[in-house]
Amino acid sequence: MRPLELTLEGFTSFRNQAKINFEKLEVFAITGPTGAGKSSLLDAMTLALYGKVARKTQPKELLSQGTLKLQVSFRFLVNQTEFLVLRSWSYRTKTSQLTFKLEKRINGEFQPFGEQKEAEINTAIEKVLGMNFETFTKVILLPQGQFDEFLKGKSAERRKILSNLAGYEKIFPDMCTQAGKQANLLEGECNAIQEQLKNLDSSLDIELNSQRRDRSEFLSQELPKLNEAVTKAQTALAAEKELLQRLKDLSDWQEQLEELNKQAINISKLKQQLEQARVGDRLSAIWTSVNLARNRYDKTQADVEIAAKALIEKQSAFKIQEDNFSQAQAYHTEIAPQLKQREEALTTAKIYEQQRRQINNEVKRVEEVLADKVKLLTEADKAVKKAEAELIQKNQILTRVNNEISQYSPGGERLEQLNRVTPLLIKWEGIQKQVESDRTKLQQITQELITAESDYQSAILNLQKSEAECEQSRVELDTARQNNYAAALRALLHTDDDCPVCGGVYPEVHLLPQLESSGNIEALEKRDREAEKVRKKAAETKTKAETTSDNLKKQEIECLQMLADKEADLKAETQQISTILKTDKWKVKLLEQERQALHESDAKYQQCLTNQEKTIREVQASEQNLKSAKTILSDKQTQHQDAANEVERQKTQLQEISDKLSKLTGGESYENLFQKLERDKQQLEHRIQHENHNYQTARDEFRQAEQSDVNARKDFDLASTEKQRLETEWQNTLLSVKFTEQLFQQSKVHPEVQNQWQQKIDDYKTNQIQLQTNVKREIDAIGDRTTNAEIIVQYEKIVTDAGEKYKQAQDEYNALKLLIAKAEEQREQVEKLQAQLSNKEQELGIYQILSKELRSDRFQDYILQHFERELVEQATVFLLELTEQRYALKYENKEYKVEDNWSGGESRRVQTLSGGETFATSLSLALALSEKLSRGAKLGSLFIDEGFGTLDAETLQSVSSILLSLGKQERLVGVITHVPALGEELGTQIKVEKFLEGSRIVVTGISA
Repeated sequence: MRPLELTLEGFTSFRNQAKINFEKLEVFAITGPTGAGKSSLLDAMTLALYGKVARKTQPKELLSQGTLKLQVSFRFLVNQTEFLVLRSWSYRTKTSQLTFKLEKRINGEFQPFGEQKEAEINTAIEKVLGMNFETFTKVILLPQGQFDEFLKGKSAERRKILSNLAGYEKIFPDMCTQAGKQANLLEGECNAIQEQLKNLDSSLDIELNSQRRDRSEFLSQELPKLNEAVTKAQTALAAEKELLQRLKDLSDWQEQLEELNKQAINISKLKQQLEQARVGDRLSAIWTSVNLARNRYDKTQADVEIAAKALIEKQSAFKIQEDNFSQAQAYHTEIAPQLKQREEALTTAKIYEQQRRQINNEVKRVEEVLADKVKLLTEADKAVKKAEAELIQKNQILTRVNNEISQYSPGGERLEQLNRVTPLLIKWEGIQKQVESDRTKLQQITQELITAESDYQSAILNLQKSEAECEQSRVELDTARQNNYAAALRALLHTDDDCPVCGGVYPEVHLLPQLESSGNIEALEKRDREAEKVRKKAAETKTKAETTSDNLKKQEIECLQMLADKEADLKAETQQISTILKTDKWKVKLLEQERQALHESDAKYQQCLTNQEKTIREVQASEQNLKSAKTILSDKQTQHQDAANEVERQKTQLQEISDKLSKLTGGESYENLFQKLERDKQQLEHRIQHENHNYQTARDEFRQAEQSDVNARKDFDLASTEKQRLETEWQNTLLSVKFTEQLFQQSKVHPEVQNQWQQKIDDYKTNQIQLQTNVKREIDAIGDRTTNAEIIVQYEKIVTDAGEKYKQAQDEYNALKLLIAKAEEQREQVEKLQAQLSNKEQELGIYQILSKELRSDRFQDYILQHFERELVEQATVFLLELTEQRYALKYENKEYKVEDNWSGGESRRVQTLSGGETFATSLSLALALSEKLSRGAKLGSLFIDEGFGTLDAETLQSVSSILLSLGKQERLVGVITHVPALGEELGTQIKVEKFLEGSRIVVTGISA
C-alpha cells in the first residue's frame, strides 16, 4: 500500500481542511512542535481506512474543538490499482450524520467499489490491504525508539518489550481465557451427554417382538384394498355432485336469457341512432369543405379592400422620392469638375510628399548605421586593449608554472611498488587483528574451561554428599515407620493372641522389648523430600557443569584450529609483501607514510605538467586573439567614415524636396489637403447614394402594392366561384340522404359515443348467443338424469365410512412403524452419544493441558524465544542491506552482538555501537517485525518513530544516510522526529505548524 493523497478536516488539531500529496515524496521527515498534530496524520490514515484509531474509541472524541464536521479522505495505491476512501461524521443535529465511500479508479475515473456501507467497506479494505486494523498499525508505524531500548535492555526487559511490540501481551491471556472457557464448555457437554445416556430407555428392545412385526406386515397388505374402496366411493360422490351443479347452472342460464330478451326494444332504437350518426360522419368531409369555402370568401373580400388602400399610399410616397433624387443628380453634375481639379493638384503634391518621406526615413536609417559604427569602433578598440592585457597575463602565468615544475619530481618505480603492496598491507593488518582477537578468545576459553572443570568437580562432590544425606533420611524414615507399625500392632493385640507377623503367641506387654521413639513422621517425610530435591538439583548442576566443560573443550579445539589457519595466512601474506618490497624489514606505518609522500609529489608534478600544457595553449590563443582584434579595428574605422559621408548626402537631398512641396501646397500639409478632398467626395457620394436608395425603395414598394392589389382581386374571384360550387353540391347531397343542415348538425355524435353504442349492441348479441349455447350444452349433458341433496348425503356417508376404516388401519400401521423405528433410533443414538463422549473427553484433556500451560510462563517463553530468533535472522538481512554488507546481528547467550565483516567478523556488544550504528540496528529489528507481522502483504510505505531527543553531527549524518538508502527500496519512508536538524538533512519535510485557529501543513524541499 502506497499513500497518494490525504485530506483531513475538523480532525483533532486540524480545524480547517489540510491536504498532503505523497505522489512526489520518497523519504521525508514529519516535523513540528509537541501537540501540533504529527501523529494525527497517521491516525487520519487509519480512521479513513478502518473507521477507528488506536488512541480513541469514538470518532466524536477526534472532532476539533468548535467544529461540527469531521471528514477524512485517503487516496492510495495497491498493486498498481488506485483506490479512494472517504469517511465523514456531521454533528449538526442531535444524531450524527455518517457518510462512507470507497471507490476504485477504472479507465481513469473513480467508480464505486462494492456496497457503500460501513461494514462492507471495512471488509473490502482488509481484503485489498491484506491486513486488519491491529496488523496495519503495527507494520506501517515502526517504533524504532522502543527497539533501541530493546537492544540495550536486560533479558527480562527485552522479553517484555518484544511481547508488547508483537501483541503477545493480549494474545496469551486471551488464549488462556479462551482455553479455560472451552474446557468448561466441553466439561459441561460431557456431563450433558452422560446424563442423556442415563435417561435413555433401553426397555424398548423387549417390545420389538414378532407379533407386532406380523401385524405390521398384514396391515401393509390390507391398506391398498381399503384405499381402493375409498377411491371408488369418492368417484361416485363426485359424479352426483357434478350432476347437481349442472342442474343448478341450467336454471341460472335460462333466467339470464329471459332477462336479456327484455332489452330487445332498446337495442333496436340504439341501432337507428347509430345509423344516423354514421350518415352524418360520411357528410362531414363535404361539410368541412363548404365551411372552409365560406370562411375563405369572407377573408378574400377583406383583403381586396386593404390592398386598394395600400396602393394609393405607396403611389404618393413614390412621387415624392422621385423629385428628391432628380435634385441630387443636378447638384452632383455641378460640383464634380471642381473636385477633379483639386484631385489632380493633390496628385502632384503626393509624389513630392512620398519622396520627402522616403529620403527622411533614409536619413534616419543612415544615422542609426553611423551610431552603430561608432559603437562597434569603440568595442573593437577595447577588444584590442583587452587582448594585449590578456597576452601579458598568460606569459606571466607560463613563467610561474615553469618555476613550479622544477620544484617537484615524479613518483617512479618506488611509487608503483608501494601501490602494489598497499592492498596486501590492509589485508595483512586485518589478519593480524583476527590473530590477536583469536589468541585473546583462546585465553578466555582456556580460563573458562579451568573454571568449568573446577565447577564440575565441586558438582560431583555435592552430588555424592546429597546422595548420602538422602539415603540416611530414607533409612531414618523407614525405621520410624516400622516402629509406628509395631506400636499400632501391639495396641490391637491382647495376651495369648496369635501374632499376624511371626505366627507365635502374643506374650504379656512387659515381656516385649522396648520400642525406640519414632519421632515426628511428618517432619521426617518433609526432610526426605527436601533431601531428594537437593539431590536432584545437585544432579542437574553436575550435568550442566559437565555439558559446559564439553562445550568449552570443543570451542578450545575450534579456536586452536582457527588460530593456526589465521597464523598460516598471516605468514603467507608477510612473505608476499617481503617479495614485492625485496626486504624483510618493513613497517606498515612507515610504508604508508612513504607512499603518501611519493603519491603527493607525483600528483603535484603531473598537475604542473598539465598546467604548463594548458598555459602554452592559452598564450598561443591570446596572440591569435590580439591579431584578430587589430584587423577588426581597422575594418571598423573604414566603415565609420563611409557612414558619415552618406549621412551628409541624404540630408542635402531632403532639404531640396521639402522646398518644392511647400511651394506647391502653400505651406499647408499634404495630409490636411488630402483629408479635406476625401471628406467632400464622401459627402457628395453619400447624398447621391442616400437619395437613390430612397427612390429605389419607394419604387419597389409601389410595384409590390400594385401586385398585391391584383393578387387580392384574383383570390376573391376564385373564392367566390368555389363557394358557389360547393354550396350547390352540399344542398344536392342533403337531398339525396333526406337530411337538412339542421338535422345534420343534430346527428353529429362523437366517435367514442358511437363506439359505446356499438359495444352495447355487440355485447347484447354475444350474451344472447352464449346463453343459448350454454342452455343447449347443459340440456344435452344432463339428458333424463336427476338427483337431489338427500342422494348426495347417502353417497357422502359411504365415503366417510370407507375413509374411517382406511384411517384406523393406517394409524395402527404408523404406530407400529414408529415403535419399531424408535427402538432402532434409540440404539443408534446411544452409540452416537458414546462416540461423542469419547471425542469430547479427549478434546477436554487437550484444553485442560493447554489452559494449564498458558497460565505458566513456559509456553510464552518458548514462543517468544523462537519468534526472537526469527526476528534476528530477518533483521540481519535488513542490517546488511542498510550497512552495505558490513554489520550482521547475532544473538548469543541471551545477549545481542554485532559482527563487523569489514574487521574480519569481529563481534561487538550492541552497547558499544555509535549512535548511527545503533539506529541502523534498531531500525533493522523494526523492519523485521513489520515484515513478519504483515504476513506477506507488500508494504509500499513505512513511517518511523526515530525516538531521538537530540543528535550529534556524526550520528545525524549516519541516520540520514540510512534513511535515504531505505527510501531507494521502492517504498515511501516517513520519519516522525523531534529533531529539526534531521528534517533539514533529509531535505523533504512535512512541517506541522501550530496556530490558534488550528494546525497547518507545509511541505518543503520537493524537487520540481
